[in-house]
Amino acid sequence: MRGFILTPTYRVRDGVPEVHLYGVLESGEPCLIIDDRVRPYFFLRAADRGAAERVAPGLRLSETDLHTFTEEPVLRVTVDVPGEVPALRGRLEGAGVMCLEADVRFAYRYLIDRGIRGAFAVHGHAERRARLGMVLRNPTLEPSRWTPTLKVLSIDIETDPQSEHVHSIALHTQAFSRVLLLGHHALTHAEPVHSERELIQRFLAYLDELDPDVITGWNVVDFDLAVLARQARH
Repeated sequence: MRGFILTPTYRVRDGVPEVHLYGVLESGEPCLIIDDRVRPYFFLRAADRGAAERVAPGLRLSETDLHTFTEEPVLRVTVDVPGEVPALRGRLEGAGVMCLEADVRFAYRYLIDRGIRGAFAVHGHAERRARLGMVLRNPTLEPSRWTPTLKVLSIDIETDPQSEHVHSIALHTQAFSRVLLLGHHALTHAEPVHSERELIQRFLAYLDELDPDVITGWNVVDFDLAVLARQARH
């Protein structure tokens, strides 16, 4: 199957990091690729081995065929989970040990190592799950060439000045526009709803119906989605 990566991220389950790649397949179905076979790593110069081991005894170092831009050989430093990298990097750099590529995010490192820039070909057992689409665990992943036509939904919410209550939610795609507005009067360009609960329920119903590949907007993650998630829990 061919597909395209939309969101690379990771989770840690029972102390084991899992790369989670959310994407869309050529068939139009959503997909989730999960891989728990890899561990986070970065590099340091082989010449700094002694200094690094004094700072962090038990450091897991391995030889590589790679070099710096100045042709110095480098060692690979492997850790158990991504969250260990920043503190270890800080300790090493504090002792004058240069850390290389320690700022590359775990899921992006996974893609870089496989030469995947967006499109991919995947081989492995797939299970269809509700909402997630096709889920593949520990498959074979290769780069591919394919440009998807993505369904993009833009959203915008309006709240009270303290962002404690949502008053309206606007949704827009190339073929669909709708404003959900808290109120009791029929309006020409808006769909009235009678409560904040109904407002969120109608939004989620439209989300299911539109089934977007991408949700976008102005500050949509830190504001719109954060407020909607909080109010939905409430």
